[in-house]
Amino acid sequence: MLLILLGLLVATAVARHAPARVQSNTSSIATQNFNQKVNHSIGGGPATFKQRYQLNTRHFEPGGPILFIQSAEAGMPVINASDFMDYAPKLGALVVMLEHRFFGDSYSGSYPPGYNPMNISNGSLSSLTLDNVLQDGVDFVNWIKRTVLGAKNSRVIYGSSSYGGFLAVSARIRYPDTFYGAIASSPALTSFGPLTSNRFKFESAKWASDVYDGASKDASSKIRMAMTDFKKCISDNTCNKTIPDLNICKSSKSLGYERLYRAVLHTYLAVAKFNYPWIDKYPTAEPFADLIKKTLVANTAAEVLRIPLLAASWANESSCIDAFNSNISKASSGNIASSQPAFGYITCGYYPINDRSIPSSNVLPETFARGTVDICNNPAWKSADYGRENEYYLQKYAMTNDLLDSTERLLIVQGSYDRTAAIGSPTLTVTNLLNHSRVILVNGIAHAEDSVSESIEPRGMKPQMDEIRNVKLAHLKEWLGQGDQSEDSSATLTPALQAMLFGFLAFIGFILG
Repeated sequence: MLLILLGLLVATAVARHAPARVQSNTSSIATQNFNQKVNHSIGGGPATFKQRYQLNTRHFEPGGPILFIQSAEAGMPVINASDFMDYAPKLGALVVMLEHRFFGDSYSGSYPPGYNPMNISNGSLSSLTLDNVLQDGVDFVNWIKRTVLGAKNSRVIYGSSSYGGFLAVSARIRYPDTFYGAIASSPALTSFGPLTSNRFKFESAKWASDVYDGASKDASSKIRMAMTDFKKCISDNTCNKTIPDLNICKSSKSLGYERLYRAVLHTYLAVAKFNYPWIDKYPTAEPFADLIKKTLVANTAAEVLRIPLLAASWANESSCIDAFNSNISKASSGNIASSQPAFGYITCGYYPINDRSIPSSNVLPETFARGTVDICNNPAWKSADYGRENEYYLQKYAMTNDLLDSTERLLIVQGSYDRTAAIGSPTLTVTNLLNHSRVILVNGIAHAEDSVSESIEPRGMKPQMDEIRNVKLAHLKEWLGQGDQSEDSSATLTPALQAMLFGFLAFIGFILG
């Protein structure tokens, strides 16, 4: 079941002038260490490593739930940044966040013995498996139950976002006795593997194209023509003449235009996905709205192309484009979501999501449309089943529609700006029962935006954010026996609106007004 929460028109006026993100990093909650096994498999040995976590028991009432947050794709953020902290006082809950093994920063992290993020050897990553990652969570919450007074019989709700959302779904399926429920924000749950037979490989790019068309047909047309010109001039070796006003720094010309083309392509794919109402991955709040508005007033192909390049590089509008800029380099590799080397290993090992293929008739030029797509950048990291078909992974991870449909107390939330929604929204039974697995699509929000706390995005900024927070709390209360199952979900729409499914994107045009 996929429910669509349409933002009220008033939300557009409120959200358009949102402030830059204010990090909730003044928390007094200490970061502590848990002695975690390096290898949980039988015969894995006694070796351990220090896995970092944060624990908040301020609102915990004996027997209350444990809201477990698995950080993913990056080092552990402050626990106050999670929306689970907002629900804790309403549920009498304990909130705990666990850092993902092999993630952290250059100074410290949850690193097993022999792993150095600044000097990686292939062998040092061998314990980075899905089985170990999920078992980390199991052992950790069981330890919390044993050591926190009153938590012995507490029910555990697993929450995480993006790749972590995939972990949340996996944990609920594989360890239902440990994790009583799960909320997954913006997970990709299909389009696995590099094979050309992957029938979902274009869905992410199609979604992104629809987002651009829904925001502005004129801007979308300009982007389409500029990218076509850029691709052609690279092929013809005529970019110096075709787009002279791109204004590349002299020192960058030795690198050619290919790196800049890739940076533009990946930025176009990412800027809507990460269209947060705070400054995060780009130098402005609501970077997608900013890009669309600037594109509408651009007069040449080069002026159109400078917009994503300046956004990616965080450069001033008058600056020349520096291909050596580290942010340009990062954008050209498509490595925008996570720069942690361990995530590359995860992609090669057990989470090879193909969201890179772009079909013809898209706002962006055809890319990786024919033949195998090499999702993994390091051949030495490829797992034995890396080259298998999407259906193999769905069966392996028990993530077919029918299996997810039979999983109780599973809530998947997607944002309409986020192309991940196209590959993370399984088709489930239509029902108003909150204990049934559900997918909710929230209009006008970005990738995993629903999972941030009110300290990051206060109530009142976006009515649809207020609504999804209320809906998530209603699910949690119902799961934990604090709700009223006889009442319908506040997120339930009329049959006519439920039928909209993928036809809602035109509504996005109102956001940019």
